[in-house]
Amino acid sequence: MRSLIRHHLAQQMVDTIHDVCGYNINFISPEGKITASTDPERIGMFREVGKKAAQSGETIEMDSDEDYSGTRKGINIPIYYHSSVIAVIGITAEPSEARKYAHLAERISALLLHEQEIGERYRNIDERRAYLIRCIQNEDFENREYFDSCLSEFHIDPKGRYRMVCIEINTRYNLVNISLLEQKVRAFFDRLGEEVYTYIYPNRFAGLVRSEAYDSYQSVFAGFASDHHQILKLSVGSDKSFEKCGDSWRDAVIAISSIRGSSQDLVAFDDLKLEILLSGISGTAREEYRKKMLGDLKPEEVEFLKTYYDSDMSLKAAAAKLFLHVNTVQQRLNRIAEKTGMNPRNFRDAVLFWLAMYV
Repeated sequence: MRSLIRHHLAQQMVDTIHDVCGYNINFISPEGKITASTDPERIGMFREVGKKAAQSGETIEMDSDEDYSGTRKGINIPIYYHSSVIAVIGITAEPSEARKYAHLAERISALLLHEQEIGERYRNIDERRAYLIRCIQNEDFENREYFDSCLSEFHIDPKGRYRMVCIEINTRYNLVNISLLEQKVRAFFDRLGEEVYTYIYPNRFAGLVRSEAYDSYQSVFAGFASDHHQILKLSVGSDKSFEKCGDSWRDAVIAISSIRGSSQDLVAFDDLKLEILLSGISGTAREEYRKKMLGDLKPEEVEFLKTYYDSDMSLKAAAAKLFLHVNTVQQRLNRIAEKTGMNPRNFRDAVLFWLAMYV
């Protein structure tokens, strides 16, 4: 238990108690060594009275600077944790004054210890969550004993079917606030009742959800993505057996890539069609294709084409959306054909234009 008290925690206890009472405070190990103090020069010194208080488990008051070698007036309070003395807090002051803060010193120390223990517990849990996600992504299940214990802890049925979730943070988001966003992601998975998720540096979270519950989750997915519009995007991979969830993760990454740069916040791999084929094309190749197909057109002409194709190439429907006469729509299409040498009303050329706008 002694190893629980790291220097930064010991110093935090000392500083917190000092802020309340204003007296010099020492943190003394059970062996009698001062390991933290409001007086830096005293760190490393041996205090017999501290060792004695730790051994006896009782508070020792000193009415005189001569009671113990090298000590000053004050009290030495044993700090218990899980029924064991793990340290002694020394308050340097007249015992009648120091006594007023003895109970407070015990309470502050216990609270800080408890907070650290909870923090370490969560860190250990998070490490096991991250381990499972890594195993899934890499399809590495060799350390079977530890792996199975993690599955049991998080109630994962290795014979069940699952989907991987990818949450990607907008690179424009201030990553200094990643801790706040991580708390929101935790709350999101907690709401789903799912326990396996982790942060992946620099800007992703990965999670595992049960396929059987996926339909009931969709409104939660949509709400979470909408609430964090322009901050993050969310994708859901394909339905797989547990040991094939690496494929589901790769599908989730393909899905998130398909909406990167768009206003869409949520996508499921199951809903993708052409995007699956296009996912194998590099960003450089896509950009070169866009320039080749659309480079001669003005931005407003590209938007016009999008509206035309979104209207299923119906002149009447496009005219209604654009508040134009049908003849004006025809004239604009003709101008685009003249500028590019391709007819946007021809099926083959229309496909090429559409790909350039949406890849």
